[in-house]
Amino acid sequence: MPVRIYTTNAGTDLSDAEAALLADLVARHGRAVLLAPSFAELDLCRHDAAEAGVSLGIDYKTPTSWLRSLWELMGDGRSFVDNLQRQMLFSDMVTRLDDADLQPLSHSQGTVRMLARMARDVLPGVAGTGAERCRGDNCQPEPKSDAEARVFELLRAYAGGLDRRDMVEPCEAADIMTSVLADSLPACTRAVCVRGITSFTHGLLELLSAVANNGGEVVVLLAREQAAMREELAAAFDARDVLFEIAPLGEDVGASDAACGTAAQPAFIEVAGPHARAHAYADAIDDLVKTCRGSEVDGASADPVRVLAVSARAPQLFGELASRLAARHIAAETTEFTAFSQSIAGRQFAALAGLIERMKAADEGMASKTEWWPAPELTDWIYSPLSGADAASARGFDKNMRLSRSKTAAGVKSLLQSVQGQVRGARKAASDDNWFKNVPCVVSDVFQALWRDKPVTALKAMLAVAEALPDRALGGLDGQARRQAETALLRHAIDILMNDARALDVSQAATVPVLDGVRTKVDKRSTAYDYETYEVDRTPRAQVRFVSLADASVLRPGGYDAVLFADVDLDSYPLSHEEGPLATLTAELRRDGVSLEPAALLRVRFGRAMQAASGPVALARVTHDRQARECYPAAVWTELRAHAEAAGAAKPTCVGEGDIIADFDPAAGEGLKRERVTCEAPQHLSAEAVPYLVLRRRDGEGEDAPLVPRLTSASQIEAYSTCPLCWFVSYRVKPQSIDAGFGNMEKGNFVHDVLEHLHARLPQEGMERVTPENLPRAQELLHEVFDETLAEHAGKRGTEGPLVPLSAVEERQVAEILPQLEGVLAYESEALAPFA
Repeated sequence: MPVRIYTTNAGTDLSDAEAALLADLVARHGRAVLLAPSFAELDLCRHDAAEAGVSLGIDYKTPTSWLRSLWELMGDGRSFVDNLQRQMLFSDMVTRLDDADLQPLSHSQGTVRMLARMARDVLPGVAGTGAERCRGDNCQPEPKSDAEARVFELLRAYAGGLDRRDMVEPCEAADIMTSVLADSLPACTRAVCVRGITSFTHGLLELLSAVANNGGEVVVLLAREQAAMREELAAAFDARDVLFEIAPLGEDVGASDAACGTAAQPAFIEVAGPHARAHAYADAIDDLVKTCRGSEVDGASADPVRVLAVSARAPQLFGELASRLAARHIAAETTEFTAFSQSIAGRQFAALAGLIERMKAADEGMASKTEWWPAPELTDWIYSPLSGADAASARGFDKNMRLSRSKTAAGVKSLLQSVQGQVRGARKAASDDNWFKNVPCVVSDVFQALWRDKPVTALKAMLAVAEALPDRALGGLDGQARRQAETALLRHAIDILMNDARALDVSQAATVPVLDGVRTKVDKRSTAYDYETYEVDRTPRAQVRFVSLADASVLRPGGYDAVLFADVDLDSYPLSHEEGPLATLTAELRRDGVSLEPAALLRVRFGRAMQAASGPVALARVTHDRQARECYPAAVWTELRAHAEAAGAAKPTCVGEGDIIADFDPAAGEGLKRERVTCEAPQHLSAEAVPYLVLRRRDGEGEDAPLVPRLTSASQIEAYSTCPLCWFVSYRVKPQSIDAGFGNMEKGNFVHDVLEHLHARLPQEGMERVTPENLPRAQELLHEVFDETLAEHAGKRGTEGPLVPLSAVEERQVAEILPQLEGVLAYESEALAPFA
């Protein structure tokens, strides 16, 4: 039967015409399959079909779940490979290969991700299906380059590994199921309706073609905005010898237009720069709430106004606006999917692993010590909540490390153990009321476990701290949610390393880099706050939900009172097409699918997201970045703005960066007393400006001691009058003295010490001074004293200005000092000859 491609005007709701179409399919075939891109859309369709009385006999599936159900029914029993398992297998494969065997590819996670995506999409085109591999059919393509040949070799090796593990790629399963459906069509596949899918993969097209060519009925429902892909989809079916029909689906067009009418003329807000962004967005949400309140019949409602905030980075926007909205009696919520690489545990784990790798390379002579000293990663690790230590310990450790260039790996381990012991001792002696009394300190345990290549032990130590920490240790706004996320990610990572890696026969070392992609779901909420009573507002004026555009596009029309689209710029919503090795290989193997082009996809999603508002809609963007460079608007902004101008709508609202207090204060300066002071030159300070520019100190002990101006030297006064900031950095922060240095001062100290020790040794050797006769012996002593002094400086503290070379360059600079000292001795032997 031909594939019927219908153009519909329906949004997220199932229209009457679509319900009638599904009822007709069920009546003629007994049952039907409805394919939708996500489970959220399937739930809406299921609900609407039930209300229309046509839900009986319909199987609601996504393309992936439909393929899985077919495989369970007619497959050979092998299990599917998921994304994580695929990357684990490739990571293990790449780790085991030598550089020569992997050339021209590299040992990197980029290579692993590229191979994993290729295996996900084109594995049968390179290695064939399982049956073809068993028969040895020569159906494999010829590579066009050395890199492609290496990729083909790795993909075929990966396919062999899947066979040994009794696993199968979904794309390979789709090819096998296509052959099965071409032979016999079970009752559950005789009627398939595809709705709202914007990306048809090669496997999905093959399955639908097999159903249509074997007497089944396939219906594809495309929205008006998907007209751009209609011809491509028809061409794809035509290339597979499938007949097709294109026609509009009869339905109530007026109802769809009415649904779009609520957001036909959105408001546009342009913010001059990023400093005013949060303030402007909070004001925009507040204005939407006021508009919705003003449009109510009774003027006030007991229910809070529901506002939808749509952003490409919804969790980050929630973090920036939550406190500002709380100050306006507005509550907020969002759902965040946190990746292991973005968590505290993931960042610290990766930083420590990289540091240990460099330290081991330096110990083996493969790198210089400057590659890891002064180990700022360890200071960050001690400072992080998951170490169980505190900020004071981190500062003390950092000072100890930076004041000595002679620290070795063994010394670092000993210092970490000392910090851990001190913190544990302090916790043991603390009172029971201390919130951190039962929090373990694992500063050294985690480092030692990673040094011994035991990642599970390190993660378990972090997990013990995360479970014992109070919520406030990870933030006052979302501490509980962040702690739950850290705990969930650590448990998931431990389970992967202990169980999944063992099940796949993959090493833990190869699995660790793959952990970056592990994600967990976290729900975050903030409550409204009353700044007059300093209490939580139990009855907020509004409730704001922060979501991504994809999530907003599957909401029911009219589900929210207002919608704000934030950051509608080209960076958030790009129009670029995917290019690279995967796209090239997909085209070569003719396994490409049909996808809606980015501009049309944005129209579909923005249009449906706008329908979610029963009231006003606003679009906001920032026009310039921090360097005053222009930020270009998204294509949707340009199209909607042009439509609004043609309709004679009002001009965009422009927000500047002039109100500094409102830009940086969550409460927009509410309750603050503002005074304007006259800032003159430092030599002529106004009375109001003196307390801000002249530093003062306590003249005596105790809090009651009077404040007097701090005494400074003439050079400091001169530097301060030139630039107070430069004075502060130079004389108070003193960045030049943070680390133990290697410069002219240290070289001078070293030379003085060498000459002092040498002239102390000369009398012991029977030489009162250096003469031309004893110059050879004096130079031999110079070599001995030079090496002894260099070893002596290695044990000195940084406050003594020792000369401690760490890199090969610094060692060469030290070696250049010896010939110069030999020249000094030679000059001394001649110059002092006339003197008694």
